Parts: sequence; structure tokens; C-alpha cells
Amino acid sequence: MIGGLTMFKIAICDDNEVVCSEIENILEEFFATESIHYEIDSFQSGEELFRELENNEKFDLIYLDIELAAINGVVVGRYIREVMLDDYTQIAFISAKASYALELFQVRPIHFLVKPFTPKQVIEVLEKAMELQGRQTKIFSYKSGKSENRIPFKDIMYFSSDSKKIIIHKRTGEDYFYGKLSDLNLLPADFIQIHKSFIVNKQYVIRFQFDSVLLSNMEELPISRVYRKVVRENLMS
Repeated sequence: MIGGLTMFKIAICDDNEVVCSEIENILEEFFATESIHYEIDSFQSGEELFRELENNEKFDLIYLDIELAAINGVVVGRYIREVMLDDYTQIAFISAKASYALELFQVRPIHFLVKPFTPKQVIEVLEKAMELQGRQTKIFSYKSGKSENRIPFKDIMYFSSDSKKIIIHKRTGEDYFYGKLSDLNLLPADFIQIHKSFIVNKQYVIRFQFDSVLLSNMEELPISRVYRKVVRENLMS
């Protein structure tokens, strides 16, 4: 425990040091915008990780390479599930092959990453593990076309409406789905409506004026008359 908060502990186990560093860098970038206490440990062999587990070291999530020499990832996974009787630790297997389905069934992994993987896939594993353990920041889910999409609320700068579309303005671009701003209920407290066409994440507001807000991307949005009092009280608080 640190400051009354539980540490989220992650292990990365791959005999390729470059892969370990790649995953660690992706995770570090994610946690840089999160108010979560975390710890990341890297291991270059199954034996190293095995010794930690034998010493009763516990992890919330393990990115575990299958093709390890001597003690491979499946053996480590089965030790966690069958000897330690640990169903809490989430295991994401990593492999250059995609043909382990039957062997992995008993280990009950949260995910299976096939090399080369993308940063998005690594983060999706992390978000799923945190969600299962009640640690995850809130996620916004929406349907765009035929696909179901999920994005952390913290990555949304603001919502805008355009005819029958709601546009999601993210730190990394835009997306949209069909609906009305009035349909967006149960938004986190960081979101505040400033106009009939705009709901902003106040974490991105860097300047507030009587009739407008300036966002961190230097985009200025108007505050309509009907919302001015509420917006002023909310932002000033």
C-alpha cells in the first residue's frame, strides 16, 4: 500500500530484452496520465519469474512469453493456477505462433498476444485486467458503423454534435457515432456542458473566459449564455 492506495503490480517475462523494454515503455506512457500507483518488473527467463512466485511475490498482471527456455510460459502459468491456486493474477501470453489454444485452455489467460503486437493491443490487455479488478479508469463505449469501440474518458477532450452525429474529439484524432448530446448520460464529473453543441472535459481547459474556454490543443469553444453561470461555478470550484 502507498498513500492508502493499492499498488498495481505488473510482470513482463520474455527472453528478448527488447520485447521487455518495448512493453515496459508502452505501459509507462499509459501510466504517465493515470493517478494509479504501479510497479513493473521485467524478467528474462521463466526461472527468474518462477523464483519470485515461489517467494510468494504476487502480480496483478503478467505478460508472459510462451517460448522460454527450460521453464516455459505454459509451465509458469500452470504453476500459478494449479499450485498457487491463484485465479486472481491475470496472464497475457506472448508468442510468435498462434497455435497454442488447447495448451493454454487450462491456464485461462486474459489474452494471447502474437508477435509483432501493437501498443494498442498491450494497453487493451492492461485495461481489461484493471477493469476486472475494479482499478480501471472509466471507459466510454460506442458503436461506429458495425464496430464496437472503447476509449478511456481521460483521452476524450470534448464531444460535439453535428446534425445527427456526435463527434468524439480525442487527443489523437476524431471519431463519431450517431446520436444526440442529450443521450450522453452518466458522464464522469470532469465533463461539463458549455453549449448545446459541446460537452468538454475540464481537465483539458487551460483558460476560462466569460464566453469561451481554451483547450490545451489551443482550440477555443464558445460558452452559450444559458450555461455561463453553471460553467463558471463548476470551473472556478
